[in-house]
Amino acid sequence: MTKKITISIPDDLHDEIKNFRDSINISKTCAEVLRKKVKEIDSTIQEAIKRFNLLELSEYIDMAYEDGFNWAGYRASAVELAIVCNWTDWVANDKKCQETIDLLEENNEEIEGILTGYATGYEYILANSFIDRTILPHPDPTDDDHIQIAVGFAQGAQIIWNKLSKKLTPKLINPEN
Repeated sequence: MTKKITISIPDDLHDEIKNFRDSINISKTCAEVLRKKVKEIDSTIQEAIKRFNLLELSEYIDMAYEDGFNWAGYRASAVELAIVCNWTDWVANDKKCQETIDLLEENNEEIEGILTGYATGYEYILANSFIDRTILPHPDPTDDDHIQIAVGFAQGAQIIWNKLSKKLTPKLINPEN
């Protein structure tokens, strides 16, 4: 459905448009520009909402999920990805994840060293600034809300891990190969 609106334009622009009426869809062009401007305004408002910490916890978790997905695909090392996706309480009841992290810890010195340096997977996620600071400016591994945000982050990363784990796990177990 479309609605009509009236716009005013300067006389000189009106004169120029007369020559191109057949080649410019004025309604479509105006709609595209307006849509872009509304999106820009909404984006700016969303950034201000984040900066002033006005989001609900569920919105932070959703943002962390997206951030985790992008982090896993573009920024994470293989070691970081394996740890984040296999060493958190939300996968603790998953026998396969527990076996994977145990196997990685036993066979990869880098992973073993990392795991001994942190009490929990959440502490590892929060201490290493994996989560975008606009989502979580001052991470605290003792704060339950921050832990829930870390879970959202890990769940987003898990999407990438699930696709890569069969090929990546053997490389992490035998880094020389």
